[in-house]
Amino acid sequence: MLPIPLSGGLLYPHLQALSAAALAGIAFALVLGGMVKGVTGIGVPLVAMPILTHFMPVKEAVLLLSMPIILGNIPQAVEGGQILPTVRRIAAPLVGTVIGNVVGVWVLISLEPHRAQFASGLVLILAAALLLASPRLTFAPALVKPVGLVLGFGAALMESIASVPGPLLAMYLIATGATGRAFTKQIAIILVVSIVTLLTTFSSGAHANVTDLALSAAASLPAIAGMWLARPLRDGLHPLAFRMVVLVCVLAAAAQMIWKSGVL
Repeated sequence: MLPIPLSGGLLYPHLQALSAAALAGIAFALVLGGMVKGVTGIGVPLVAMPILTHFMPVKEAVLLLSMPIILGNIPQAVEGGQILPTVRRIAAPLVGTVIGNVVGVWVLISLEPHRAQFASGLVLILAAALLLASPRLTFAPALVKPVGLVLGFGAALMESIASVPGPLLAMYLIATGATGRAFTKQIAIILVVSIVTLLTTFSSGAHANVTDLALSAAASLPAIAGMWLARPLRDGLHPLAFRMVVLVCVLAAAAQMIWKSGVL
């Protein structure tokens, strides 16, 4: 077997330089994100991202969260089969996410670290506000595809910059009538395609390597552990109340990211 170039990529050099306390903080962020997802259904990145940026730049945080998102959504994407019919139904947002991630990665790589942190804070505030408001829209049949393309593009930009594509995608799928298992399956497929595009774009630009992917996959373990730990809480805590508290905390953390960036 060929040796893996540990010195390359984005994640390994940065993680290697961190203290044990910082690594523990990263693990805590992933566990907490998994716990929140297990109780409320909110994705891991919305909670973990503000914490991770205390220990690493935004680019590395986005890359670290990529495999936990993929591995967490693949089971839901393939559940019940009917993958091709579902893909045809959501073709417009899928195309939008592919284009949006290519553009978003270029934007993220081009930004200075403090400006990337500022942009990520703004995106997180938008994402949390959208989930707090939970707007329920309806689209005319003629608008479903063009709106899907635009919102898929916007969701991919949010994914590339702050790893939070969920709110825009949720708005679109709810507005097109997706509920229950259909909603879960559709958003899972879009997220998997989105993150694969993100990783491919990172890798093609020599900004990520096999080691980065392995480290990101390892980051899935604390997130999964958090989901497992949260199981007993699901019946004892009202999900809506927990969701509201968490999103308020995310808003506060995102505001801190913006302040810490120094752009203002």
